[in-house]
Amino acid sequence: MILSAAPPSAGAGQELRLEAIPGTELQRYTFQFREPYLFDSQYSLSVGGYYYTRIFDEDHENRLGTRITVGRRLNDYWTANVTARVENVGIHDVLPGAPQDYQAVVGDNLLVSGRIGAQFDTRDSYLRPTKGALLDIGYEQVTGDYNFPLVTLDYSQYWTVWQRADGSGRHVVALRTNVGYAGNSTPVFERYYAGGFRSLRGFAFRGVGPDVDNFKVGGDFQLLNSLEYQVPVQAGDNVYLVGFVDSGTVESKVEIKDYRVSAGFGVRFIVPMLGPVPIALDFGFPIVKANTDKDQVFSFWLGFFR
Repeated sequence: MILSAAPPSAGAGQELRLEAIPGTELQRYTFQFREPYLFDSQYSLSVGGYYYTRIFDEDHENRLGTRITVGRRLNDYWTANVTARVENVGIHDVLPGAPQDYQAVVGDNLLVSGRIGAQFDTRDSYLRPTKGALLDIGYEQVTGDYNFPLVTLDYSQYWTVWQRADGSGRHVVALRTNVGYAGNSTPVFERYYAGGFRSLRGFAFRGVGPDVDNFKVGGDFQLLNSLEYQVPVQAGDNVYLVGFVDSGTVESKVEIKDYRVSAGFGVRFIVPMLGPVPIALDFGFPIVKANTDKDQVFSFWLGFFR
């Protein structure tokens, strides 16, 4: 069962978001409070906490942590931000015969990090953008029990290619690219994995990436691309169909060795009474894959995506 709520609080744009996802293999509980105009200034403040636990094929992982972000609006499109993260990552029940990457992190692992980032946003909507772009770049330095960098670039572009005379019923082409780099001392639970929604549909969650003795060990480099065509089927554009082509790779170092490609279709629902919370149902089919990849035709997502 999945329960999610995102009621905005009263006031000058403040937002309180609560999420509860109970389950047997996955549990996630989060809260986040955001003040967009701190002390009536161009600064913003976001404070959040979370508890997460998941059973993977290789181990059981739980995370307890908090994130605090201070942002500064530079102009109509650019925002800069600084984020502090404190997190405990527990790794337990590692399968016998697991590679040293997993054996070395059994128990509690403390992560303390600082991230600087910048965002360029010209989208006309955060729920269903039909034009504009979103660029998010960041550098995070992690300390604590480990020392490693995380560098990310996430870019999305949206074009309206057809619409009704009243501006509704927009057919939209969406392009997304994600690039990530992690240092070579990054522990296995912080490396990159691909597969599933917002990644490579048609592949299982964490089903794509470097493999050691049939154990997924993650990679230090990730490149993902997605091209999607969206067609609304209901007045108000709250339900729309999508067709997509996903491609990309996760490698143990900065290179492109095993590039995967998949294609498929899906449906999106925007549910205003839930906050609103978007729902995505997708069916993906691998076209090019590696021998060690794990397939999964159906993927489901409930939450915000961009």
